[in-house]
Amino acid sequence: MDPKWASYGQMAELLDSLNVAVCLFDDDDRTVLWNRTFLRLFPEHDGALREGEPYSENLYRFYRLRLGAGELPHIDRYVADGVARHRAQTRPFVFEHRGHWLRVGSQALADGGRIRIWTQIAAPGGGDPVAAHALGSASAVNDSAIMANVADGVMLLDAQGRITQLNEPCLLLYGLASREEAIGRRYEELLAAIWQAQSPYQTPPRSDEHWSQILVEHRRFAGAPFEVQLPRDRWLRVIEQPGPDGIAYSSHVDISELKRQQREIMQAKETADRANSAKSAFLAMMSHEIRTPMNGIIGMNHLLLDSGLDERQRFYAETVGNSAETLLGIIDDVLDVSKLEAGKLSLEAIPFDLDALIDGAIRLMAPKARERALTLRRDRPAGGLGPGHVLGDPGRIRQVLLNLISNAVKFTETGGVAIAAMAAQDGRDIAIEVCDTGIGLDPATIDRLFQRFEQADGTIARRFGGTGLGLHISRQLVELMGGRIGAEPRPGGGSRFWFTLPLGMPIETAATTDAAPAAPAVATPRGGRILVVEDNLINRMVVDEILSQAGFAVEIASSGQAAIDRIAERLPDLVLMDVQMPGMDGLEATRRIRALSEAARAVPIVALTANAMEGDRQRCLAAGMVDHVAKPFDPRGLIRIVDRWMRRSDAPPAD
Repeated sequence: MDPKWASYGQMAELLDSLNVAVCLFDDDDRTVLWNRTFLRLFPEHDGALREGEPYSENLYRFYRLRLGAGELPHIDRYVADGVARHRAQTRPFVFEHRGHWLRVGSQALADGGRIRIWTQIAAPGGGDPVAAHALGSASAVNDSAIMANVADGVMLLDAQGRITQLNEPCLLLYGLASREEAIGRRYEELLAAIWQAQSPYQTPPRSDEHWSQILVEHRRFAGAPFEVQLPRDRWLRVIEQPGPDGIAYSSHVDISELKRQQREIMQAKETADRANSAKSAFLAMMSHEIRTPMNGIIGMNHLLLDSGLDERQRFYAETVGNSAETLLGIIDDVLDVSKLEAGKLSLEAIPFDLDALIDGAIRLMAPKARERALTLRRDRPAGGLGPGHVLGDPGRIRQVLLNLISNAVKFTETGGVAIAAMAAQDGRDIAIEVCDTGIGLDPATIDRLFQRFEQADGTIARRFGGTGLGLHISRQLVELMGGRIGAEPRPGGGSRFWFTLPLGMPIETAATTDAAPAAPAVATPRGGRILVVEDNLINRMVVDEILSQAGFAVEIASSGQAAIDRIAERLPDLVLMDVQMPGMDGLEATRRIRALSEAARAVPIVALTANAMEGDRQRCLAAGMVDHVAKPFDPRGLIRIVDRWMRRSDAPPAD
């Protein structure tokens, strides 16, 4: 390439950042250079255009794709007319190409040759004031050949950084009446003058030094775009491209609307984050406030059932217990939905016995099936799964399975429910199905079943109860574990619910021959002192009664400070610590107990709390507790955990 075209090559690269296409031709109408945007706007030339190619060949490629079959015979005339327009054009014109409107300018250069520039616009005269100005401006062709034909702002700076030239769009962007207001000034001087003229009451004033410091930072990386703020909340994106001779070309694009949209998006996000935080805080508070009295109801009811009731009294107490467990299930469903929506529900991937998990779920639901005179059985079809371990989250799989079995039992009045597990059709996943002889399903309503707060029939909630959350949670859990869930009516009546999970086929775990035999469990006589730290009177009574009946000596502290004072006087064997208490909470009390002495650091402290949201367990362990028991708790489960930690202080946390 002739060195005289080098400066145009630099400008062509700069115009790529503006999505402006450039093509330069010599005196014989042969192609000298072009930029990437030209090939993007006219992909028919990509890979075909070459240096030295006549402009006529360029036009032939263009027209072969543009002309219909009836016009192709006239292509030679169209090309000849196009070459003539190319040589004679002095004003821009607009045309439509590939669904876009393009403004094209062409001008002869003082040192020979001709340049053509294509700028994408909204539409001819269609709301683009800069493009419309350029189209109708008779003075546009009096400037630099390239700058006059670019719809966005362009400046030329000399080696000392002073503005030597700028086009009409630049005058519009900076609110200048004439070029004389900018030419001869450094860019930072121009910015300071604009702020002084258009916003004279600014405090502190935006001086030359202020803008010099900003531009020094912006110019650390040549060619990198940076943003400049102008008065009246206007913003420009500026790109400066320095040449080897120190002369720099800069492009200027108005991004004020983009900045406003960004601010609106950020404000909307902040509002949504605040609302989400408020919702989480509200749910955590409601969870605690509901679980605390629920613990008193369930705990006292357990004690009542163990107190020698007659048949009628036992029926009343069991009814209270079942109602409390149902209410607790609704609370857990609401909290699970909130965790899933917030993306805070974590999954495990551990080996477990799926066969034992299914049998355990059936045993757990058997009493409810017996109450309704239903059969509840495990089907083992030919080719079904045998014993062995798979990899997954047994707790969440049990939750899904129990929900499906519970629904099947609830909506079945006669007959029974059957559960089966087998390899899925793809041979890799495992499928579990729950079939019943209940009210069946309308195929048109199946999609609604797994939506939040939806049930197949509006009368179901009144007839059978429920929130319509269980299947929604089950679907989200299954999909979170990488599986699928569905339902369908069974021929002859009833329903079939199923889900598949990528757990892998069960693998038998063989014991190693040199493994030492497991030591037999030795029953340890109960005894020892337990300090219960609890501010709620009813919960203190429940825990005191449960532990006392189990043979432990129980002491009570009604606040965190009272617990610290008691432990400073005499160390207990175990501490059951509430977390949310007035004054000093259980987390701070635990930290202070651990700081009392080496012996105090060895005392097991177990959280016994209604704080059951995501992360509560981790916060308790981080404060120095060894385990976490959520209220309401099962009395037998509490005794097991207390026994574990009374036997040894290094016991692992309970699952």
